[in-house]
Amino acid sequence: MEKAPGKTYLTALQTAKSLFATRGYETVTTAEICEAAGISNGSLFHHFRNKEGIAVAVFKSLVRTYQADIAAALDKTNTAEAGLKAFITAHTAWIERDPDGARILFNAQHPKWSKAALADIRTENQAFGKHFAEWRHRIKDGSRIREQSLALVLAVLVGPTQMLSRAWLAGQSSTPPSAQAEKLGRLAVKALLD
Repeated sequence: MEKAPGKTYLTALQTAKSLFATRGYETVTTAEICEAAGISNGSLFHHFRNKEGIAVAVFKSLVRTYQADIAAALDKTNTAEAGLKAFITAHTAWIERDPDGARILFNAQHPKWSKAALADIRTENQAFGKHFAEWRHRIKDGSRIREQSLALVLAVLVGPTQMLSRAWLAGQSSTPPSAQAEKLGRLAVKALLD
């Protein structure tokens, strides 16, 4: 059984997330993370090997919560149309609930991580891809969506939503992404199922 992360680990993770979201990975130092979190250098490096280790832990925690929300929404549906709409609704809700996390995950400003770090993150994404594929095979009318590649389905579901979300996250739009979720869902259904 995996041990639950302690308070220092969680504080460091939350602090790093906030700093990375507002200032970007490249400009934040481990000393700044320690100072803002109120922890020592030794405490930080007891949990993380280096700044990349912190960033990867932040990114993985965000990927896991985001994908868990999407998976839970999909699991409540039994048709392709309902699932596509639920995906977009959960996606926009997560962005609004965790704007700092969304800035990190979706603003395409990821650092140049090592191959090991990228492989670790790829494993997270592959697990979600497997869950999505299982959902497509479980639903009543899965054949309507099964013939589309996963990459295409995700591009249609996430791409347009990302455009609206980025504007909202940057303060260029006062309309939250969820206000457009219903319309985005109809567009996804039209693009993928009709």
